Amino acid sequence: MKISAFLCCLILLVRFAEPANAEVTVIQLDDRFRIEKDGAVVTEWHFKSWAVPYLYPVIGPNGENITRHYPMLDGVPGESKDHPHHRSIRFSHRDLNGYSFWSPDSPKDKRARVDLVKVEKAEGGESSAELILINHWFGDETLILKERLRLKFTLLENNETLIDYDTTLTAADVDATFVDQKDGGLGVRVAATMRVAGKDKTPGKGTIQNSKGDKNEAAWGKRAEWADYYGPDASGKTVGIATFDHPSNLRYPTHWHARTYGLITANRFGTGHFEAKSGAKKGDGNYTIKKGETITLRHRLYLHHGSTEEANVAERYQAYVQEK
Repeated sequence: MKISAFLCCLILLVRFAEPANAEVTVIQLDDRFRIEKDGAVVTEWHFKSWAVPYLYPVIGPNGENITRHYPMLDGVPGESKDHPHHRSIRFSHRDLNGYSFWSPDSPKDKRARVDLVKVEKAEGGESSAELILINHWFGDETLILKERLRLKFTLLENNETLIDYDTTLTAADVDATFVDQKDGGLGVRVAATMRVAGKDKTPGKGTIQNSKGDKNEAAWGKRAEWADYYGPDASGKTVGIATFDHPSNLRYPTHWHARTYGLITANRFGTGHFEAKSGAKKGDGNYTIKKGETITLRHRLYLHHGSTEEANVAERYQAYVQEK
């Protein structure tokens, strides 16, 4: 007898509903929120130390940070100092109404910043914690976007973690145009030990793999439901950070700006760059949120042990899209 589609979905949800038995707390400091599991840091959301916010450190399943330390922590052996704006994990864009939230401190770019204006929720509990923050995106003194950001941290068995990164963007004082750029989206800069290769093309021990089976360089610019970046952490054990694109998102499945030197972003505003060889033109990726209108973008990060296959990333993704 065939198992119904409903039952298959239920099996996936049950199989991957594996919360850890741990107390998760949220500590608000002057410049960041700290998420702790039984007193140990899981991650921190920095909202004041730079012009735009980011997550760092991001502690993986072996207790090691699995995103690049630089530039938050300098001098870590083996780390390169390219692209100092690649700060761990964050959502941004190179050209929003002419302002770069991707590299807000570049002397070539106009002044962009994101201000935290309200904390709607900062709550921990058993196996999970949630932040709901209201941010304002400014270009000089023009309020371009009002953002309602939801960050949920769910701790799983075996020290794996899910991070839901859901952003609702409302055009504020003006229309907000995301100009066609390859640099943007929800981005991750992985630890140096995990990269596929160095900037000088020195081979590394990492792998990029997407839901279509594209790997490493072949994953650049491709559309896919998810993409995974895995390799050894500082302990030498293999871990990964998979990013999931929700089916409700604009231009699903998204393009991936996947770089072998350690960067991967889910970027749905770069069609003219990513599909240029197929005839796309510069500007095809432009998207405007009219003043007062809103879009919501939902993503999930899965911090896991092992390779893509060993971590059952595809099945984790299916469980994600079946959730309500």
